[in-house]
Amino acid sequence: MQQQVALLLPGRLVCDMFLRYEKQRFMVEAKTGVTTAKNSEGQNTRRLWLVRHGLTEWNAQQRFCGHSDIPLSAQGRVQARWLARQLQEEAISTLYTSDLVRARETAEIIASQSAPGLQVKVSAGWREIDFGAWEGLTYAEIAEQFKGQLGFFADPEQCSPPGGEPLAQMLQRLGAELAAIACSGNSPMDGDVVIVSHGGPLRILLCSILGMPLERQWQLRLDPGSLSAIDLLPIGEPGAPRAILALLNVQRSTRAGHAAKSPVSTRATRGTKAGAASEGLREEGAL
Repeated sequence: MQQQVALLLPGRLVCDMFLRYEKQRFMVEAKTGVTTAKNSEGQNTRRLWLVRHGLTEWNAQQRFCGHSDIPLSAQGRVQARWLARQLQEEAISTLYTSDLVRARETAEIIASQSAPGLQVKVSAGWREIDFGAWEGLTYAEIAEQFKGQLGFFADPEQCSPPGGEPLAQMLQRLGAELAAIACSGNSPMDGDVVIVSHGGPLRILLCSILGMPLERQWQLRLDPGSLSAIDLLPIGEPGAPRAILALLNVQRSTRAGHAAKSPVSTRATRGTKAGAASEGLREEGAL
């Protein structure tokens, strides 16, 4: 199964993204005579903004949503507007979103506050995994009703939810979406990319890009309405990192007087070790 997973969401696909990015940057610079190689300021990186959709009533009740088309709650729409403000000043070229209403509505709110002409691309490929018979249930209800069928929680690569989607199938569609981004015709100078999706796909994406084993995905906490970011670096010295986790699970603060720090402040340190250390990892509690 591990080999199958590697083929479905291969590391070379991420490498292709970097190679294509570097080739396009070189071609643009050759034509314009303008260089973008400013490693000290990190301005030659391209950022993937990873957005988990805003809160739903099922999220608040800790119910498994999966493919169920549950809309944002009032709090979820507040979170979406906060996300839009955080991304408002960013140079974003394209916004990709799951077609499920909770993600699509989050994406539409972000797009409404972005620069005119922002491309919004909707795809079922960014959906959460289909939980089958478990959809709409809490874990306690699942454990009670499906005794002896809980293998997914211990070994999701080998076991699927009853009547649900195999992890390999979700990996395959995520791989297709990554390929579409890697093969897009946009110049790297066109700006960053926003992906509005769900907890499962975004954890898998982070593991793939950062070279983490899939079984460690549960160590990545991504709450509803959260903002994370990966900086894609140009091809450098052998062994040098090609991606840096710049933000993880940044959220709107719900405590009076404790405003969340804007991720825009990381632009000056993109692609640097200092930037990754100071802004990349934010501990919001363990799963």
